Amino acid sequence: MNPFNGRDLLSLQEWSVEDIERVLELAADLKQKFRIGVTTDYLKNKTFFMLFYASSTRTRNSFEAALTQLGGHAHYLNPKTMRAGDPGAPEAIADTAKVLSRYGHGIGIRIYFPQYGEGEKVIREYAKHASIPVVSMESDVYHPCQALADLMTIREKFKETKHLKYVQAWGYSPDALRVCAVPSSNILLMPRFGMDVTYVRPPEFTLHPDIIQQAKVNAETHGGSFTETDNLEEAIEDADIIYMRQHCTLDYGKHGPEKEQQIIDKYSDWTLTSDLLRLAKKSAVVMHCLPVDRDHEIASDVLDGPQSIVYDEAENRLHVQKAVLSLVM
Repeated sequence: MNPFNGRDLLSLQEWSVEDIERVLELAADLKQKFRIGVTTDYLKNKTFFMLFYASSTRTRNSFEAALTQLGGHAHYLNPKTMRAGDPGAPEAIADTAKVLSRYGHGIGIRIYFPQYGEGEKVIREYAKHASIPVVSMESDVYHPCQALADLMTIREKFKETKHLKYVQAWGYSPDALRVCAVPSSNILLMPRFGMDVTYVRPPEFTLHPDIIQQAKVNAETHGGSFTETDNLEEAIEDADIIYMRQHCTLDYGKHGPEKEQQIIDKYSDWTLTSDLLRLAKKSAVVMHCLPVDRDHEIASDVLDGPQSIVYDEAENRLHVQKAVLSLVM
């Protein structure tokens, strides 16, 4: 019997290390089979509904490709043409979740708001009422599929993850509304696999205190470490992995985009350049979930250089998602 069948994936914090190992094992197998052309129609005739309240390139395409390669169908739903989910929408989320549960085999949801945590509440409301698995395709708190892909990519590049120095760094971008889901998910996940995590950001950009506290607990429990700092050069020194990604402040929903932009623009020099990269180990790799703001978050010569693994990372979204869907659906 498959113990994953029917499970939701809302955050990786709710899945054990053993669960995650099983996903990564299956993802590696599916990746190999994809490369040699072996058919993997594990979800033949199954339907996965995708609700995109927030737009995406990689997420939509990787999930649609995943279902096709697994023999199923990814059904795209534009919430603007529906009647549920957004504040004030006339149909209750419960009703939509229950109806979709009668039509298919899984639901994916991507939603976030300027107010921290509001999108996460919507996803969990769907999960509460659906009788089929609900998979988070990113909220304003968590992005479990991206974190899985990031971990898979790191493990492909390094034989051992224990005591790798993983640096989750805030990077400058003029784009004000980039939610905290990726850095939050990664600083929670990487210590569970023994990494020494440094989270570096300007003073205004710390993550939610609950996330920071849980990251510390994860590090203590699993033999890693967790440090938070606002010194970028110090953080990158001797790093094995540098993950440069802008995110908004927790107060974005309170003070609005104009004030947010003023805060962001104070740190326009927070760019991963080749000079900054030289502080890291020569074997260090550079990561970003994409879309990347070239020459703001990461300089183009670094992004296109030999230490960048961003496209490997993007590819692995496909394979970890195939693994998750195969297990839960």
